[in-house]
Amino acid sequence: MRTRWTSEEGDFVMHRYAHAAAAAGAALMLAAPMAVTSASASTGVLDLELNEAKGASTAVDTSGHHHNGRIGSLVHMGGGHATFPLESKDAALGSAPLIEVPDARDGSLDPGSGAFTIAMRYRTTHAFGNVLQKGQATSSGGQVKLQAPGGSITCMFKTAAGTATAGSGSVDMDNGAWHTVRCVRTSSSVTMYVDGKQTGKSTHATGKLDNSMPWSIGGKTACNGDRVDCDYFAGDIDYVRLTKG
Repeated sequence: MRTRWTSEEGDFVMHRYAHAAAAAGAALMLAAPMAVTSASASTGVLDLELNEAKGASTAVDTSGHHHNGRIGSLVHMGGGHATFPLESKDAALGSAPLIEVPDARDGSLDPGSGAFTIAMRYRTTHAFGNVLQKGQATSSGGQVKLQAPGGSITCMFKTAAGTATAGSGSVDMDNGAWHTVRCVRTSSSVTMYVDGKQTGKSTHATGKLDNSMPWSIGGKTACNGDRVDCDYFAGDIDYVRLTKG
């Protein structure tokens, strides 16, 4: 038997579908601003993928902020990563073993006093060297540094509020394997993650970090090999990424 719908029944069904569609649309409109807010909570301020060709002198920042770095003459490019070939304290080498990203006048490359994350992927067989830093021990405005002492890696934030340092714990970091490192700084702590797992945390006020020094990859920019060692790093770095917020 065929079912015959009256016009009234049809109007009722159409009204129900229209009501449901309107409700779904309203739900999407409410959800959309929340998604945008979440996505804009953090901002990448530096992204060096280090995929430059052999002989390149500029490390291109792909974050969109154009914070390009200067590649020193002793840094080898062309293998999909940057190779820092020697472990030395020789001040005569200057910036040749480094990649340096100049300080940004607008302060966008400084951690400031808010949330700040450093992420990188690297490998080494050496238990020594400063891998990445902005500022040095006596720098006005503070210092942030990732260094590789004794086969580990530590992340330190030093300001007028004090020093907070987190490390890689028992993970063997100088075994020649690739490792991802993420150092997350908040106003009250510094936390280290290695290969996706938390390995250390320091709970301490981190203050405001804002200096005029460049981001230096592979060692110190201001050193003389006597009173201040250069602490050049030896190994490969695949990428360096900095995020605010």
